[in-house]
Amino acid sequence: MKEVLIDSSLLVEYFKGNQKAVELLESFENQEFALYITETVFSEVVYLLLSHYSKVAPRTIKGDVRRLPPELDLVFKALESFGFVGSSRGILSKAEELIKTYALLPNDALILATCIEHGFSLATLDEDFLLPAKDTGIEVKQ
Repeated sequence: MKEVLIDSSLLVEYFKGNQKAVELLESFENQEFALYITETVFSEVVYLLLSHYSKVAPRTIKGDVRRLPPELDLVFKALESFGFVGSSRGILSKAEELIKTYALLPNDALILATCIEHGFSLATLDEDFLLPAKDTGIEVKQ
C-alpha cells in the first residue's frame, strides 16, 4: 500500500472547489493508498478555511463560538478520515535542516520532514516543495 501525506494546500483548494485539487484528491479513492495528515496540516487547513467560510480574519472569531462558520463541521469530519502522524525529535531536526538548506517556511519544512522520516509521498499543489522533495527523494503528486 502506498502511503501519501496530504498537504494543506491540496485540502484547502479542495474545499474551495478547485477542480485540480478535487481531481487529485479523488484520484486516491480507487487505488491502494493510505492517506495521512499532520498537526501542521490540520492547523493550516482549519485556520485558512475559517477565514474562507466566515469571510473575516480568524482572529476576529476567537472567543465567540457563535461566529464559527457551520462549514467547519464538514472540514473536521473530512480531516478525521485521514490517518494522523505526529512530530518527533527526528522530524524537528530534519525540518531545521530543510529550512537552512532550502529556505522553506517552517510549516512546509515540517511537512516535508515528515515525508522523509516516514517514507511518504507528498500530495500538494504547492510548488515550493518541488526542488527539496526531488533532492531528498520524495515523490510529489500534483
